[in-house]
Amino acid sequence: SKLYKEEDIVPVKVLNYDKDKRRLALSIKATTDDPWKEIENELEVGDAIKVTVSNIEPYGVFVDLGNDIEGFLHISEISWNKNIQNPEEFLKAGQEIDVEVIEIDTKDRRLRVSLKKLLDKPFEQFAKKHKEGEMLKGVVATLTDFGAFVKLDGIDGLLHNEDAYWNKNEKCKDLMKIGETIEVKIAKIDREKERISLTRKGLITSPVEEFAKKHSMDDAVVGLVRDIKDFGVFIKIDDEMDALIRNEDLYPLKKEEIKIGDTINGVISLIDAENNRIRVSVRRLEKQKEKANLKNFNSSTNDKMTLGDIIKDQIQ
Repeated sequence: SKLYKEEDIVPVKVLNYDKDKRRLALSIKATTDDPWKEIENELEVGDAIKVTVSNIEPYGVFVDLGNDIEGFLHISEISWNKNIQNPEEFLKAGQEIDVEVIEIDTKDRRLRVSLKKLLDKPFEQFAKKHKEGEMLKGVVATLTDFGAFVKLDGIDGLLHNEDAYWNKNEKCKDLMKIGETIEVKIAKIDREKERISLTRKGLITSPVEEFAKKHSMDDAVVGLVRDIKDFGVFIKIDDEMDALIRNEDLYPLKKEEIKIGDTINGVISLIDAENNRIRVSVRRLEKQKEKANLKNFNSSTNDKMTLGDIIKDQIQ
């Protein structure tokens, strides 16, 4: 009624004639080309098209392509955000948007489109905006046995237990709470696997840093053997601090004679605060003793020679 007026002449097609009731069913639409055939010939999956939002439902949005063709935009195709509750939070009736065609079924006259496929993924947005080594504040979203997932600028980053605490026995699930805000550093942005790895070790003081405030290289220490490995022996110094004596640094001790619980004397040979490592050397201690003995011997010899020289002078 909006397209035609009385007395307009239009082409029609007879669909049905009822002789008994003397009724004639006509169609104007049947005389025009089927727009779905045009869609089939001109549109392909992957094409980007401009459409108008015609109707919004809780489960998705119907969009108008023109020429009496309507497509459907499911709620899951509106945004990469998986927590959308209502399409009206993102779109309004009458709004023009660009979408990508993801399905064409001309037989069943169905056309599906996607809005999110034309948008950068949250990971891509994050990778463009941030870089490795950057400090960020995030919210703990999930706690697991191996660590925590932290929400950062729209995506989740993984914080492993070993990257969250210096103490190997401390775990995120025991010391963090869901919803808690924490500061983290981006350790790695894996573009191939679309993963963000996080760390907190650069933001909290390591035990070795505290140890280094009281000790220096070549300081003498006494340790209790805690563990014996193929590559060396771990000893506990200062009650809580673990230190490694490598096999080559055990001399003159014999490794096969060392037992857990034994006491070993050595000197500090490495303080690595960044990697939270301390090494101790028995060999280095022995060399220090040798140098000290040699120095004492030379000093003693010089004293005797000086005394002899004095006596010789007196005799003359």
